[in-house]
Amino acid sequence: MKKKVNVCNIAEKNTLIFTIIVSVFFMCFSLNSHSYTLDSPSTWMQVPLNKIDELNKKDPALALAFSKSLLNEHKQKMTDIDKASLFSKMAQHNYILGHYNISQGYLDQAYALKVDLTTDVGISLLLTQGGIMDELGRSEQAMERYSLAAKYAKENENSRLLADSYSYMAYSYSINHKDTQALKFYHQAYLQLEQIGDELGLAYLKAEMANAYSLTFDDINAIKLAKEASDYFNKHQYYFDELFIQNVLAKIYLRKKDYQKAEITYLRVIEITKQTNKKEYIYLAYLGLANTYHHSQQHDKARVFWHKYQEQHPLYENPSAEIGAIVLEAKLALSDNNIPAAIDILARTEAILKPLGMQNALSWYVQLFDLQAQVAVIQRDFQTAYFKQKQARALQKDYYNAERETIRSKYKVIFDTDQAILTNKLLEQDKALNKAALENSIQQQQLQNMIIIIILLCVLVLCYFIYRQILNSKALQKIANTDTLTELANRRYSFIYAEKMLLQAIKAKQAFSVVIFDVDHFKRVNDNFGHAGGDIALKELASTANEYVRSHDILGRIGGEEFLLILPEESATQAYEIAERIRHAIEHKVMTIQGQSLQITASFGIAELTEQQDSFNQLFNSADMALYQAKDQGRNQVVMAS
Repeated sequence: MKKKVNVCNIAEKNTLIFTIIVSVFFMCFSLNSHSYTLDSPSTWMQVPLNKIDELNKKDPALALAFSKSLLNEHKQKMTDIDKASLFSKMAQHNYILGHYNISQGYLDQAYALKVDLTTDVGISLLLTQGGIMDELGRSEQAMERYSLAAKYAKENENSRLLADSYSYMAYSYSINHKDTQALKFYHQAYLQLEQIGDELGLAYLKAEMANAYSLTFDDINAIKLAKEASDYFNKHQYYFDELFIQNVLAKIYLRKKDYQKAEITYLRVIEITKQTNKKEYIYLAYLGLANTYHHSQQHDKARVFWHKYQEQHPLYENPSAEIGAIVLEAKLALSDNNIPAAIDILARTEAILKPLGMQNALSWYVQLFDLQAQVAVIQRDFQTAYFKQKQARALQKDYYNAERETIRSKYKVIFDTDQAILTNKLLEQDKALNKAALENSIQQQQLQNMIIIIILLCVLVLCYFIYRQILNSKALQKIANTDTLTELANRRYSFIYAEKMLLQAIKAKQAFSVVIFDVDHFKRVNDNFGHAGGDIALKELASTANEYVRSHDILGRIGGEEFLLILPEESATQAYEIAERIRHAIEHKVMTIQGQSLQITASFGIAELTEQQDSFNQLFNSADMALYQAKDQGRNQVVMAS
């Protein structure tokens, strides 16, 4: 992921200096339409910047070390945009490594150079700034930065930075428990990266998506994506990235309570840290193993790895990053029956969570209230325990995670136990058996009512979850198969459908034709009306052409202004008639863009299934050649492949 001109002071000592300054000013001004910004780094700077990106693939620490050396050795010859580009990358590397304060320092140095935020460097600064804000619990401000970055990336037609913007947005939605929105933006990022063929970017994205799928209970997809990313990193020897994806995979196993696989995967993390001499990250595995052994009731092992974690873990710049460790520490204290320590730890947890806001840390608050309820029960403070249980139930309406029902059952057992103890105390104090029996009967009725309510809530939650999964599945399928601008089929789906229908046609010995068409002189539309106007024209054209498509035909957008029409059971002659109707409709369609009238034309190429042409690639190439022939013959016409 990833401007300034020397401002000339005209009031100088003599006329010669004045003339030189004015000349330099106008020379600088002519380089860019922005008076105080430059567009890109110096030519000589491109080589070291590319090397930084290559080192970052191996290890951000290596890229950071090289960047520092480059700055120290060549700072004097760097332009402001050179420095800003370098500061942007150094900020990003420190952010990846978790050094948020240092990262912010480099961002401040870049901003001080008056970087144009609409440039690629400016977009990278916005994304890194948003990432820091997200880590510090300022998600609303972070989303403002991401939205700006996405807007500028679209304007610059930079698919790489647009994918990064979507990925950051998805991560922000994910940590704020908005799973559907997160997956939507992850898939938008995926489509951008798939389009430009960025395999490494796709591997990074799969690593993030694995965690998002796990949070929506789709462990099958979560594990599949995590393993695909891990295999890619291992194959290309990106061991720094493999280390972290293995950590993600271990967490997924831990969430689904597959403790044996979680243990094996965390041990793999330890192995990688030793192989790559990255022992500063071994604390991730120690904390994970302590958590795994605690949940699997192997408390002695849990304490061993907890102590190892305490010896190795870093000083967290972001206190919220340490919450998982603090919560585990409280659980271990409770398992040791060390109540004073548990109370102190839970107080620290509550202090850290408070600035984040309850809505941004629902799952942690559920665990906090659960542990506070356990402490209260041990202290025989049943009123507090019951109050904490009610708080947890209220939060559970807003947050449904894999442990929800376990926590609910645990609270119910505590509540039932508390009520029984209270009833026994009343019996001992009052010595009135009849009154105690009546009260006990009332208590039993209340418990039965509560059980019925809990069962109904469980059913409702299950139904809601199934309904949400169905909606998510349909939404993701539509996103994956639809062109977002025209709402037609996208290139991937169009080609898949064409291959499928062609095989059916060959099997049934039926006719089959394809039509390729694109807009004539579309560049003029963009030049006159801008890309927004061009988008309107494409949407209008798609709507017009779609009126002539049957239910089993498919019209798809396969390129910028290029469209593919798939016509099962149609000969080239019949396809010609359909294409002519579409061409005629487009030619006579009057569009209104920015208050001005616009008419456009399109050229068409047709190819049909024959014994010589029996594959989709052959048909597509023939139709494409016919389209170019239509262009050469003057445009706005239909040509059948010979």
